[in-house]
Amino acid sequence: MERPLTHDETAWTGLVGDRHELAEKIRECPESPGVYVFRGLDGKVLYVGKAKSLRNRLRSYFASNLPPKTEALMSKVARLETIIVGSETEALILELNLIKKHRPEYNIRLRDDKHYPYIRVGVADQWPRVTLVRRRSKDGARYFGPFTRAASVRETLALLRRIFPYRTCTDTTLAQATRPCLDYHIQRCMGPCTGTLDDGDYRAMIDEVVKFLEGRHEEVKTRLERRMGKYAEDMEFEKAARVRDQIRALEDVTRKQLITVPDWKDRDLIGLARSGDSAFVALLPVREGKLVGKEGFMLQGAAEEGDARVIEAFISQYYSSAQVFPSEILVPVELSSSKELEAFLGEARRASGQRERAIRIRTPRRGRFKELVLMAQDNARNMLAEQIPKEQRETDANNRAMEALRDSLGLEKLPRRIEGYDISNLTGKQAVASMVVLTNGRPDKSQYRKFRMKVDGKPNDFAMMQEVLWRRFRKGLAEREEARTSGKPGKFAVFPDLIVVDGGKGQVSAAQEVLDELGLSIPMAGLAKRNEEVFLPGRSEPVELPRDSGGLFLVMRLRDEAHRFAVSYHRALRGKRATQSALLEIPGVGPVKARELLRVFGDVASIRDATPEEVARVGGIGPDLAATILKTLRRAGDTRPRDPGLL
Repeated sequence: MERPLTHDETAWTGLVGDRHELAEKIRECPESPGVYVFRGLDGKVLYVGKAKSLRNRLRSYFASNLPPKTEALMSKVARLETIIVGSETEALILELNLIKKHRPEYNIRLRDDKHYPYIRVGVADQWPRVTLVRRRSKDGARYFGPFTRAASVRETLALLRRIFPYRTCTDTTLAQATRPCLDYHIQRCMGPCTGTLDDGDYRAMIDEVVKFLEGRHEEVKTRLERRMGKYAEDMEFEKAARVRDQIRALEDVTRKQLITVPDWKDRDLIGLARSGDSAFVALLPVREGKLVGKEGFMLQGAAEEGDARVIEAFISQYYSSAQVFPSEILVPVELSSSKELEAFLGEARRASGQRERAIRIRTPRRGRFKELVLMAQDNARNMLAEQIPKEQRETDANNRAMEALRDSLGLEKLPRRIEGYDISNLTGKQAVASMVVLTNGRPDKSQYRKFRMKVDGKPNDFAMMQEVLWRRFRKGLAEREEARTSGKPGKFAVFPDLIVVDGGKGQVSAAQEVLDELGLSIPMAGLAKRNEEVFLPGRSEPVELPRDSGGLFLVMRLRDEAHRFAVSYHRALRGKRATQSALLEIPGVGPVKARELLRVFGDVASIRDATPEEVARVGGIGPDLAATILKTLRRAGDTRPRDPGLL
């Protein structure tokens, strides 16, 4: 639903191309810092921009000889919104948030076709682990990244395991452990499961992991050498030998790193390469004077934008998610908004919990630092040269697959949007359906939808498939009707070029009945798992697609993705129901109180770890019931065998 304007905003609505009325509205805009939003006739955000003076910036859109990209944007604008803020830094932050939220077509966007991986160090846990994750949470952990390649993250984790003996087992495994595992015996884990480990020693080791990930390898080495000397003085030679091995492993890692500058400052080097609408940024982090890695990021919507504007967009979008900040950022071109960006970086550093230090953005002109930026530029060009052919090959392969599918199924046009449907249930219970979408042969996860089935009882895939299609397309027809008057199509108003259901003739026939009843003529196909056969409505025999056909691979990938999405949703519902069932077995806890407990704490484990006072603060739960809940959950959760000597 479109967000209403606040009292600090103004809006203009008119017909596309009615520039005179738009120009009149702009004359009323204040000369204040702020953000402006251009929307299309359907209400979709086309472009988000910031300005030191809203009136002056918006006037520039009526200059003669606009660039083609800006001309194309203005031909689609039907609505203008402006948001007044207190400073240019606030405008930068708001612009960033709106771009991340709406991903406008005409903005420069850091590509977000997947969740970039992070390294998570659970410093808030009793016995922290180091893991690869795709999402950050406000859970007290330290996150490092984002990285562009999961493989490089796994390589880093493998190096960490050589140097630091932290645990890799899950919390559940640790809670249920009755004896140390193999990692403890080969000295790859300090052994929290033994019950004899001092948590201070473990914490010290985790602190060194954090320092290592921050790039402070020399500091880690110094601390290890100090600890080894202490163990040697205390004649704990076995422990000293273990620390010596850690130091050697650390030296093996750091010896391969290129020494770049002697002043030991933390810097990020940024290089830029361009190709059409895309731009590629190489980010080279230098920590303690050493180059410690290389990451590459693709930005879209960069056509006709200057290098400075592209780099400004990258800095604001990348560092808004970063957890480690350098003292300096070296860039290849002068940035007109460097002061605002430096203030923004300071805010981002504070938000990440790090101590406040000034961050400079510099454009070196000569000497060693100029050479470093040129090195980053070379890396950007090389990485772009590798990326563009790969993307072109993927695009060509997807086009060939869609053409093969069109020819094999007798479609009138290329199936650029394909929707796949699948059902998941357990004996008819917790039945769900999934809708996944391929756009131009690629998964379009923003278009995925999931449904809880109203048909319940015995398993009936035919009826459930009919239900999900009926709900999806009836809603789409209603939204199309509403769009005729409001001009704002909804999320179901876009119909596919092809529907693929999981199943054979029966599922296809049942699905086709729904389309016929709704008066829709959308091509339909079913993919049976048995022999990967493709069935069409009204045909008893399957369509034969060659086993090496790209079209067959495309629908198989769609079917498998729909199955994965449906099963994951079904399992989540089953897990939630099982959790609620565990609470409902406690005397005095009914469905309402169980839901409220889960809303507050999230899961049973968090309830079990809470104090009686925290549980008693939940609505409807008093001190006596809180004590009963904790006693029951802790008794059920205590699965470890007890020491006979303590019985």
